[in-house]
Amino acid sequence: MSLTIEMLYPEIANLHGDNFNITYLAQCRPDSRVVRTSLTDTPAFVTEPVDLVYLGPLTEKGQIAAIERLRPHRDRIEALIDSGTHFLFTHNALEVLGQRIRNDEMGYDVAGLGLFDLESTLSMFGRYSGKVMGSLPGQAPPVVGYKSQFSMISTATSIAPFFTADRGIGRNRGTALEGVRRKNFIGTSLIGPILVNNPHFTRDLLARLDPNTEPVLAHESFALAAYESRLEGFRDDRRWHAHERVT
Repeated sequence: MSLTIEMLYPEIANLHGDNFNITYLAQCRPDSRVVRTSLTDTPAFVTEPVDLVYLGPLTEKGQIAAIERLRPHRDRIEALIDSGTHFLFTHNALEVLGQRIRNDEMGYDVAGLGLFDLESTLSMFGRYSGKVMGSLPGQAPPVVGYKSQFSMISTATSIAPFFTADRGIGRNRGTALEGVRRKNFIGTSLIGPILVNNPHFTRDLLARLDPNTEPVLAHESFALAAYESRLEGFRDDRRWHAHERVT
């Protein structure tokens, strides 16, 4: 079957090169249809079946704009998550679906969509940058990626993570639990882009999106060679700074 992939608000959700997640996914499945939904459009997921809904990194003002545009469709998003539709929200896009985003320095406290029991606290003078490597349940090759963020997420440990970090921090500096996973919803703070940096994970995602089609990676030999080289560096103790650890 062909796939329908929806990119939400690419005109504002486009930081860190993360939109290449969808460029690469479309190269892996050249028969797919990519719907680029702008801020003035009604999302395709409201009126038609969509196989994957994607939202990438946003500025702080972009987060607020995304919340405003998505709020009328909150119940639809919740129903799609519960029914098993695939979502991939990267970097700070996950925070849009939380209870609130708080920024004491800039003086705002914005209610999110409330789909996940998590809160985001921003510190514009407290940027965190670092590497992360972790294990996915049922998948041997670890996920590797990077973080560069002003915000930290607080949430109950009972909320299932995307993965558990073996190196680097998770949702915040005090936990190794990274991101959120609910059925086929994946929210992660990693930037990279994650699908380019992690071909094994991408192959698994393709298989879950279309179980009846053998997943094929675009530029497979290059993607796998780059991953192995990157993983070698991530496994080198000398390349990890003291701040890249859970406290």
